[in-house]
Amino acid sequence: MSDIQAYRVLDFCKAHGVSRSFAYLEMKAGRLKFFNVGRMRLISREAAEEWRKSYESARSA
Repeated sequence: MSDIQAYRVLDFCKAHGVSRSFAYLEMKAGRLKFFNVGRMRLISREAAEEWRKSYESARSA
C-alpha cells in the first residue's frame, strides 16, 4: 500500500499517465473528486482509486 494520502494534480497525472488538461476535465465533469487546501487542489488516494476503477469498468464495457 502506498504512503500517499493525497495527490497534487501534477503528481496524480504522473502516477496515472494522464495529461493535466484531462485531469481538470475529469474534475470539472465530476468524475474525479478533489478538495482544496488554500489554492491547491488535492485528490485523495481513495478518489484516485475510485476514478481509476470507474474508468476501467467503463472502458471494458
